[in-house]
Amino acid sequence: MVELPAARGNDSWSGILQVVVVFAMILIFFGGYGWYVEHKVKVGPRFSVPVHIGHLISSVTTGLLLIVVLNLVLQFILQVLHIVPETAQNQAGINRMLELNSMSKFVTLFLAVIVAPVCEETIYRLLLIGPIKTKQVKPTTRHRKRLAILSWVFFILAHMGQQLYGVIVSPSWNGTVAAITASLTYGVLSFVLVREYYLHGSLARSMVIHMSWNALAAGVLLLN
Repeated sequence: MVELPAARGNDSWSGILQVVVVFAMILIFFGGYGWYVEHKVKVGPRFSVPVHIGHLISSVTTGLLLIVVLNLVLQFILQVLHIVPETAQNQAGINRMLELNSMSKFVTLFLAVIVAPVCEETIYRLLLIGPIKTKQVKPTTRHRKRLAILSWVFFILAHMGQQLYGVIVSPSWNGTVAAITASLTYGVLSFVLVREYYLHGSLARSMVIHMSWNALAAGVLLLN
């Protein structure tokens, strides 16, 4: 998804329009499915809009703080071990897209801040872990814990699959260390998102944390 028309020199409005349409269709599909499950399948308390917004603000504040603290701890451990953290290939591709023209930045931001969080949270949280209770079944705590672990692992593999495959095919010490450190970074984000959805069973909560973190990371990259 990182290979966009703008990366190949196609910075026309027709090129960006094609990409936006594809992303919009994906967004509508996963977003629509997520809305259906949350409002028609899941059994849970219904909150007023002000209360719901308060929950989202609380989740974003707690989630971002937890991500920052865990990343600082990870960086400290790596520094003690004299290991230089590496940027994941997936993240490096996004960084390159943000360094191109304005159309490439627009599409990349749309993908990273809107499309990816909606699709990934629907897949890795809603589909893999599922609501705390539905009209048909109430999963056991033990069952949801196992699914939460799978969700955590699959999220990392989805972002690190190509790099990990390269290490397996052509093993090297530097490549292995780079893959492990980059995986730990995604592991922190995945842990916070899984924790939020596991505790509250709210797709909106994990989704808004994911969006906020991606927006914050993209903003830092653009400012630098």
